[in-house]
Amino acid sequence: MRNPGVPTGFYFPSLTSIDSTLYDHRSQNYPALPKALGDLTLLGEWCLTKHGEQFVLIDEFFDDKERILMFGSLWSITFLSYCSRWHADGTFLTRPLLFAQIYIIFGYFDGFLIPCIYCLTSNQKQITYEKIFNHLIRIGLSRLNIRYSPEALTCDFELGSINAACQLFPNIDITACFFHYAQGLWRKIQDLKLNKLISGSKKNNHFSEEEKQKAKNWFSGAVGLALIPPSFVESVWTDIMDIYTPESPSAEEFNDYMVDNYVCRASSRYSIDIWNVYHNIRDKLPRTNNAAEGYNYRMSTIFPPHPHIYEFIRRLKDEHEFQHHKSEEAQVKVKKRKNLYEKIDNELLKLIEQFEKGELSPIQLAIKSGKT
Repeated sequence: MRNPGVPTGFYFPSLTSIDSTLYDHRSQNYPALPKALGDLTLLGEWCLTKHGEQFVLIDEFFDDKERILMFGSLWSITFLSYCSRWHADGTFLTRPLLFAQIYIIFGYFDGFLIPCIYCLTSNQKQITYEKIFNHLIRIGLSRLNIRYSPEALTCDFELGSINAACQLFPNIDITACFFHYAQGLWRKIQDLKLNKLISGSKKNNHFSEEEKQKAKNWFSGAVGLALIPPSFVESVWTDIMDIYTPESPSAEEFNDYMVDNYVCRASSRYSIDIWNVYHNIRDKLPRTNNAAEGYNYRMSTIFPPHPHIYEFIRRLKDEHEFQHHKSEEAQVKVKKRKNLYEKIDNELLKLIEQFEKGELSPIQLAIKSGKT
C-alpha cells in the first residue's frame, strides 16, 4: 500500500511516545465568533491544513438551519480508499459550540484504526448521515477517481447512521459494537432494579444462592446471544427464558425488551445480523468499536469541552497531522494487541471449538461466552 507524501512512518518513533506538548496552547487571534450556524463563514487559513492543502472538504447549509462540515485531506481520503473495513462513531464532549456532534469515520488497516474524516453535524438524523456518505462518495470520485465501496462497517447502535450506510453501500456488512450491546443490556437491568440480583450481592439475603445463579445464567445468556451462530439466537433465547428467567415482573419486562429490540428476526428494532458478532470472532476481526471509543478519550485530552469553532479547527489541524504520521506507521510496524483482548478472544474461540465438536449445547455456548 502506498500513501501520498513523505513516508514519515519510517522516521518517526512510535507515536504513543511523542509528548502531548504538541498540543500546548498558543495564542491566536480568531475571527468574530458566530452566534448561529448561519453566521459561520470559513475563509482562508480556516479552510486549509497546516501545509496549505484543502482541509474543509464539505460545508453544506440545508433546511434553513442545519449544517454539515467535513474535514479531511488527500492523505486521509486516500488511506480510507485502501481500507475495506471502516469504523464510525459519534462523540459529544468535544463538539464545538453550535454543533450537535463530531461524527468520525475511521479506516481499519492491519490492526491500526486511523481517523480519516471528521464531520460536524447539527443533528443526528438519517438524512444527515446520508448526506455525509453521499459527499464521501463524490469526494472519492472527484479527487481519486474511485468509488468508495467498503466491505464492512463497525459502528454504534445509531439507527440513522446504520440505515444511511445500508442505503449508500448496499453490499456493506454492518456490525454494531458488542461492547455497546452488552452495556445497553446492563443499563436495562439497572433501570429495572435487577442489578443486585444479577451481581449476587451478599446484601440480598432474601434471594437464595440458586436464584442468584439462575439470574446470572439468564443475563449471561442474553449477553452471549451476540457470540453464538446467528441462526441459533431465537431458539436459544426462548430456551433461556423458559429455564432461567427470575420470578419477577421486571424480569419479564427485560425478556420483552430483548425480543422487541434484538431477538425477533421478523420485527426487532435491530437485525440479528447487525449486533451478532459470531463471525467476527471466527474471522479474528474486531467485535467492538472500542478503539474508536478510545479515540474519543484521546479527543477529550486534546480539545477542551465544547470549544468554539476556530479553536476546534486549530487543534484539529494538529491532530490530523499527527494521524498522518500514524497512518505511515501503520504501513511499517505491526500493531500489538493488548493481552487482555487476546485472552478474551482466545477463550471465545475455544468455546466455539467445543461447541462445534458437540461438547457444548447452543445454550451453554451462549451462557459461557456471555460470562467471558
